[in-house]
Amino acid sequence: MDETDVALCRLLVYNSRTPYSELAKALDTSVQNVHRRVQALITSGSLANFNAAFSVLAVKGIWLMVHGRSGAPSVNKVLEDLKKVPGMDMAMISTGKYMYLTGVVRDPNRIGEFVASVTRTAKLSSPEIGVVQFPLPLPGNEPVVYPMDMKLVSALSKDSRRPVTELAEELGVAPRTVRRHIDRLNREMLVHFSLELYLNRTSDLFTALHLTVKKGQELEKAAMAMIKQLALREIITYNFGDRPEQFIVVFWSPTIGDLNETIADLEKSGMFEEVCPNLILDARYYDGVRALTPPVRGKVPK
Repeated sequence: MDETDVALCRLLVYNSRTPYSELAKALDTSVQNVHRRVQALITSGSLANFNAAFSVLAVKGIWLMVHGRSGAPSVNKVLEDLKKVPGMDMAMISTGKYMYLTGVVRDPNRIGEFVASVTRTAKLSSPEIGVVQFPLPLPGNEPVVYPMDMKLVSALSKDSRRPVTELAEELGVAPRTVRRHIDRLNREMLVHFSLELYLNRTSDLFTALHLTVKKGQELEKAAMAMIKQLALREIITYNFGDRPEQFIVVFWSPTIGDLNETIADLEKSGMFEEVCPNLILDARYYDGVRALTPPVRGKVPK
């Protein structure tokens, strides 16, 4: 992989329905080059299962991450057993049997139940729990899901890149109706066009980097220091509403030497109390938010 592949993965993780023309413009390359790179990533198994689901905002859920070191004798058995945990979304395994487990709950009173379930299943010692930050709706702008939205997300659930014309024919509506609903769902952050990313299927290094901002340092300045070092190689960044001083960044390095240099530069910035890397070894995906149905009200707007 190279930085263009990494940027392509990042863009598709955030919106797997992004047209090749927009991807090409963002990456300053040709549509043909984007198409070739996407197909190569799919062939290698790095990208799989382009999908669509209603967002955490649409289902009025809470996105959690529980992470810690597992004492289980078999990581593979843990990954299988996590299928039984309601709301389980994704498991990421790193060196030293350190696990990152994300999931969605609807009721704040069920947070403890989810945390206890994944902690017990994965046999985590001293787990850390964080509420993953997600934009909240503006006051007076509560999310609304219409029946046609339900049909569209269902039609895109196993192939988020299906053409508008194909969807319109299947649903018996005009293409402009399909576009209007998809545009609104995107604009109001009610849908997530995603995919499954398997970083272990490349020979490159991917790291989950834990960053803790020093007390007294401004979060904005620390974020800028982080962006300066990782922007071109970042896949996804987790920040937590209940722990704003903590970040977990998944990023790419071509070599161990490059990884060590990046860590050293972040430490030298003076912004962080701790810079702790964990090399990623595997990932699994579960139903998570896809198993949740949002409340539907109102008629389809004309």
